[in-house]
Amino acid sequence: MPKIRLKEHNIIVKDLRQTSVLVGYCYPSTYRAGMTSLATHLFYEGLNRRVDTSCERYFRYDVPSPIRSLETSRPLKENHVVAFSLTWEEDVLNLLQMLDMDGIETLSENRGPESPIVLVGGPVVSANPEPYADFVDAFAIGEGDLVIHDIVDVVRDSPSRSDAIASMTEIPGVYVPSAGQSSVKRLIMDDLDDLFHPVAQIVPDVPDGTKLDPVFGKSLLVEVTRGCGYSCKFCMVGHICRPRRARSLDCLKEIVEQGLEKTPVRKVSMIGSSLGDLDGLESFASWIVSQNLQLSAPSLRADSITLELLESFVKGGQRTLTIAPEAGSERMRRAMGKGLDDEEIERAARLAKEAGYIALKLYFIIGLPEESEEDIIDISKMVKNLSDVSGLRITASINPFVPKAHTRWERQSQPGVEQLRERLRIVQNGLRDVPRVEVEGIDPRSARIQAALSVGDRSIGRVIHLAAQYGGLGGWRRAEKESGLRFLSLPSDTERHKAKLPWSFLVS
Repeated sequence: MPKIRLKEHNIIVKDLRQTSVLVGYCYPSTYRAGMTSLATHLFYEGLNRRVDTSCERYFRYDVPSPIRSLETSRPLKENHVVAFSLTWEEDVLNLLQMLDMDGIETLSENRGPESPIVLVGGPVVSANPEPYADFVDAFAIGEGDLVIHDIVDVVRDSPSRSDAIASMTEIPGVYVPSAGQSSVKRLIMDDLDDLFHPVAQIVPDVPDGTKLDPVFGKSLLVEVTRGCGYSCKFCMVGHICRPRRARSLDCLKEIVEQGLEKTPVRKVSMIGSSLGDLDGLESFASWIVSQNLQLSAPSLRADSITLELLESFVKGGQRTLTIAPEAGSERMRRAMGKGLDDEEIERAARLAKEAGYIALKLYFIIGLPEESEEDIIDISKMVKNLSDVSGLRITASINPFVPKAHTRWERQSQPGVEQLRERLRIVQNGLRDVPRVEVEGIDPRSARIQAALSVGDRSIGRVIHLAAQYGGLGGWRRAEKESGLRFLSLPSDTERHKAKLPWSFLVS
């Protein structure tokens, strides 16, 4: 843990004598992960543009203190609103630990009039907030760009904490677990061009490639698209973030121009799903690199790739192309709704080589519904073939299927941990002697916990509460045993498929 003050560009420190609402924006994971998230910059800059609000940041790891802000060391509990962004299910333990470390009651029912209001948003709770309901005063369901300001207005104008929370039930997209709302509408922004986009983004003054450097390096994060139009059966983004929306090229260029004036970087990192479907993406990428800027993008669909596009990314310094076949066989990809054929994936690998890439990263899922052993073997066959035809270094990321709320496979079971390990071994054995290939992936035990949290109801809050005290993978097993509740078996429980789903009150 660093003990010296971290130097950052574009931090904002307000005169608290001229503000009414103090917001602690919390990312319950590492500083690096939090600063790679566009949401951190969006809410930080957006809230601090308000004269009446001071927003400061908190992270669980790699900062001097998880409960003292980076800007002024403001104690977490001194904020009127403590707002968490929950991107990964298991980070709920970090969330509870941060509250507890500063004396904020972890159970919402135990908080008093002087306690901060605990607000949680992000993809995890926008799909299924119920496992976390015992700990949270209010959830932002869906895209929180605008609703965060409605929430701050309510906090500013309410005579008491309890009045503020009660008033939040009147805000569309806000779920207050104690209020017993029968339905909550998930917020989706219609026109991205009309939304605020952060341009004075925070940049840490640290050496490149260190643990405090963001994942994409020091760059301007530019949100190009939201949502996805493909609706693969396993994918939460393709279901709860529909429809796919994109910013116009004129808007994107304006963001880049303003951002480079205010953010001391020479790199643009595109953010969004289905980037390759953006009309004019080639033109936008070419425009960026023509200004001697570096450029990167996350995963691209194999069937949207062109040589011209890849050449722009290579000119911008990107050396690894990431694509997600998800399955080794065309049969399995059709079953999951992915819709890519082998020829399109092979073509993408060949184009990557021709454009000047040096590596491929491929994402696959094991343990899928309807999956056969032959489908697993086909993953190894595909990776080997792509290695042969491209000559590139390949990282194959093999990750277990996790059933997600609101997807078409929300009622499907996840295979047991040993079954997942055996399927992973089949892939590893098939690639053991293939040169230039590395296999990675998350621990099946972590995937099991993610799945239980994804499909659980409010009753598992007791397990979460205990696990936060114990920590680690073993802490979950101990918490399940002590609580007497079923937790790790939930993803394989066929009875849950017949019951009313805990998240059915959320509507689009």
